[in-house]
Amino acid sequence: MRRLISTLSIFLTVAACGSEPGANAGLKDVLVTSLKARKEAKEAKDQPKPPPVALTRDAIAHIDKPLLRISAQTLGVKTLFAEVAQSGAYRTYLNNLKMSVTYRSGIITATRGFGLDLLSQGISITPEEMFVQSDTPKFYTRTQQQLVNIKTVAKLSYNCILEKGDVETITIVEIDYELVKYSETCRNENRAFSNFYWVADDTRKIWKSAQSIGEQAGFFITEVLVP
Repeated sequence: MRRLISTLSIFLTVAACGSEPGANAGLKDVLVTSLKARKEAKEAKDQPKPPPVALTRDAIAHIDKPLLRISAQTLGVKTLFAEVAQSGAYRTYLNNLKMSVTYRSGIITATRGFGLDLLSQGISITPEEMFVQSDTPKFYTRTQQQLVNIKTVAKLSYNCILEKGDVETITIVEIDYELVKYSETCRNENRAFSNFYWVADDTRKIWKSAQSIGEQAGFFITEVLVP
């Protein structure tokens, strides 16, 4: 428990002092950041890892700023992210490794510092419209600018369909939520993927999601700890 509290304290100190990294940076800055992230990840790959410490509500009870837990399984990242910047509907969250994820109403729009970053993402309807009047499927397009290697940016477009599913009980750090599960399937001529969202039926808030960042970077699983 001491280790967890210490980790949280260090993380919050960094997050409180941070600003949105790379949100308005040029492509050169993004590439440099990505190269550094890859190098650090490679150096840390063979280092022994301490056993995971269970996260509890008591450990985060003193945190009053928006807080997420994000797991990027393919990239080997699972840490807490605190909100460090807000611009209109966009919110940016930073972890203690200076990685950041930007959301609009729970939909990921960009990442920085992971090495295979999503430079930008947009959909042809606003994220706020996705779960309104949702008893019938919604059809729209999704566009991405994806960093596929250190010097190459891919511009991709997908046709998507969003469908409402059943109510499920989701547990997020000792609290149970009754949420509606939505499935989003996107495809183009080369690739198809499915995102999932667990949404409060009354507020339309996304409490948990599994969203594809790219074919190489895989999925980011986001859980809202402090809204």
